[in-house]
Amino acid sequence: MSKDAYTAPTTQSSALGVRTAEKEAKKRKRAGFFSSLFQTTVNTRTEGKRSVVPVVLAVLIWGGLVYGGYAFTQYTLEQQQKYVDQRIAQVEEANEKQVKMLEEQLVLVQDEMVKVQDGLSSIEEDLKLTGETIGGTNQTKQALQDRIDQLNKQLVELKASLKKLEDAARAW
Repeated sequence: MSKDAYTAPTTQSSALGVRTAEKEAKKRKRAGFFSSLFQTTVNTRTEGKRSVVPVVLAVLIWGGLVYGGYAFTQYTLEQQQKYVDQRIAQVEEANEKQVKMLEEQLVLVQDEMVKVQDGLSSIEEDLKLTGETIGGTNQTKQALQDRIDQLNKQLVELKASLKKLEDAARAW
């Protein structure tokens, strides 16, 4: 630094400008993580070579974190898969039990249906027999009534014929 930069300037604003420029020159520019890693691997400074240890440590830490994340993710996925498989097995077991219960109920319902069908068949046979008896009685009554009506008509015809004969016999 020169002495002229620290000499009293004529105006205050120019002095501030010199100081700001001086601070900018002194200010170290900061780079990001990867650029600083790159700078440590490629030594562009004229000073002595830097150690490779920080780069190797950073790479090892980064690799360890990646591997740890991978291992943790793999473990978590395996645990979740075991849980899902266990739940599927439980659901299948419950479904099998319900299917067995439904099959048993279906067999019971089928047995009841057979019993009801047999009962209906016997009731139908009883009704047919009763209907034939009742129907036979009605048919018999109807046949007898028809025969009585025919005989009544014949009686009326015979009476008319008898009356004609009596009239004819008187006339002689």
